[in-house]
Amino acid sequence: MRIPRLYLPGDYQSGQILDLTKEQVHYALTVLRLKAEHPLEVFDGEGHQAQAQLHVLNKREAQVTLGDIQQPKTESPLNTLLVQGISRGERMDYSLQKSVELGVSAIQPVFSERCEVRLDPQKAEKRRQQWQALVVSACEQSGRCVVPIVHPFITLNDWFADHPQQPGLVLDPYAQQTLMTFTPEQPQTSALALLIGPEGGLSEAEVEQAKTQGLTPVRLGPRVLRTETAAPVVLSLLQAQWGDLNTP
Repeated sequence: MRIPRLYLPGDYQSGQILDLTKEQVHYALTVLRLKAEHPLEVFDGEGHQAQAQLHVLNKREAQVTLGDIQQPKTESPLNTLLVQGISRGERMDYSLQKSVELGVSAIQPVFSERCEVRLDPQKAEKRRQQWQALVVSACEQSGRCVVPIVHPFITLNDWFADHPQQPGLVLDPYAQQTLMTFTPEQPQTSALALLIGPEGGLSEAEVEQAKTQGLTPVRLGPRVLRTETAAPVVLSLLQAQWGDLNTP
């Protein structure tokens, strides 16, 4: 039997009683049709997970009682920051969801030269919150106990200014070097940035600027990938080379 997982922030202690949010009550009672005393797993977003039991107060209120608390080893040994050029609609959603499933540590959406999306500050924050909720959902599904943060939107130039000499990769289909010849220094201890352009890709000037910032241009193969495909592919390859598949 698959046990449902819910994100419940808090300072976990065995025997503690926590209230579910309105959205979680609807999901548990209406969508999943769970009954009282049904087992659950809850996690705090900081690496802790607890076995829990559902208590139904009424149609709109429910609680859980925490049991044993663990710290599962579900996080990648790689510390990766996805610097993703903002793309339209479901493309961005797909990229972020799959990146979380593949172990990304944090996400920085950026407006680059060829971004087609334009958002005022209020709409940008609303979109960021939607993406953060998507990240939480991906953690619930994938078994992660640490929730990656989606940072507030900034321009690529501002990110460059804030991160001088940042080790990592910039994906460029015209790069001479491939990912298989890239060897990062201390891959499991250093933060590694992954810069990926939007639908139209990064401009030549942006790639050159990324090089001066310390990022290594690489191509993933002979074909040009869509923006929503690039992040899951590069993360998969990094995990296979230095991450999950090389962890006991």
